[in-house]
Amino acid sequence: MKISDCIDAGTEYCPCSLAETGECIMCSQLQGKVFCDCTNWKGVCIYQEYIWNHSQSKENRQVYRCRILAKEAVSPAVTVFTIQVKRTLARELKEPGAYVFLRIPDYPTFFDLPMSIMSADERAGVIKIAVQERGVKTKYLLQREAGRREEQQREEVLLRGPYWNGILGLKYLKSFQKGKALVVVRGIGQAPALPVAKKLLQGGNEVEVLLDRGRIAVDFTGDLFRKMGCRVLEKQLLKREDLTLTEETLAYLQDSLLNKGVGLIYGGGSDLLHQGLSRLIQEVERGAFFVCSNNAQLCCGEGICGSCQTRLADGSRVKRCKTQLAALNIYEGR
Repeated sequence: MKISDCIDAGTEYCPCSLAETGECIMCSQLQGKVFCDCTNWKGVCIYQEYIWNHSQSKENRQVYRCRILAKEAVSPAVTVFTIQVKRTLARELKEPGAYVFLRIPDYPTFFDLPMSIMSADERAGVIKIAVQERGVKTKYLLQREAGRREEQQREEVLLRGPYWNGILGLKYLKSFQKGKALVVVRGIGQAPALPVAKKLLQGGNEVEVLLDRGRIAVDFTGDLFRKMGCRVLEKQLLKREDLTLTEETLAYLQDSLLNKGVGLIYGGGSDLLHQGLSRLIQEVERGAFFVCSNNAQLCCGEGICGSCQTRLADGSRVKRCKTQLAALNIYEGR
C-alpha cells in the first residue's frame, strides 16, 4: 500500500527540510520525478510553495521558554506538569495526537524529550503533560539528577512545537460520528487518551474506557474521563507473564465488536497492547476502525534523524514522525 499522507502538509511548516533533499513524503516533483502525482491533496501545492519560498524549506518550529506553573506528583513515578504557553500555541495543541519537545534551559538539544499533550486550555494559555520517570531525559526534566541549575531555571522549560503526529489513524478518529467507541489505555498512555475521548464525544459517540493502571500503578485520569461523559471500567488488559491480552479482555473486546456495535477502538499503550488489538480486529472482520498512539522513537520530529523510520509489511519504509497512516499498516503480520 502506498503511503502518501504527511501530517505537516498544507501547514505553515510545509515544505520542510525533506523537500530540499528530494524526500518529500507527498510531492512527486520534490521527490525528483518529472510529473505531478499528488495523491492526497491538502489544498496547497507543495511544489509551488517551495518555488515561491526561493526553493528552500519554510522556517522550523520555534523554541519557547515557558514557565512551569505547577508540578503534581500523582505517583512516585508520574508527575503532571502545568505549563504556561502562548494562547495560539495552546490552540494548536488541542488536537488529539499533539505533542511537543521539552528540555531544561541551558541543556544541549539532545536532551529534547517528546511528550504528548494531556490537555490544552487556549483561553488560559495552559497545557498539561504527564511525565513518567524512565531514563536520563525524564530524570533531568523532573529535576532529580545531581548538578541542578538555579531555582529560577527549575521553574522554566524550553518547549519546541507544535507537532501533531502522536496518533496513527487520525482520519478515522476525526470522521467517526454517532457510533460506539472503545478507548483502551494502559499506564502512562492514559494521558494522551483524554483528547481522543473528547474528540469522540464531540462527534456524538458513546465512549467506553478500559483502563489498566499498568506499571505506574495509578489511575490519574478515570475521574476526568467520567466528567467528560465516558463510562470507565478498570481491567487488567495484559497478562503479566507474556504481556498478551488476557482471556477476559479478549472476550470483552470480541463481545463489544460482535454484539455491542463498537465501530472504533483506540489503543493507548505499548506496542504489545496494540499488536493484540490489531490482531483481534482483523480476526473479527467487522470493519471496525483501529486508532492508536504513535509509539515510534522520536528524536528530531522533522524526519531527518531516522530514529522513527519503520519498515512496513510490503517492504516500504516510512518516517513515523510525519507520515500519517492506518495503524493496521504498522501492526499487520506482527
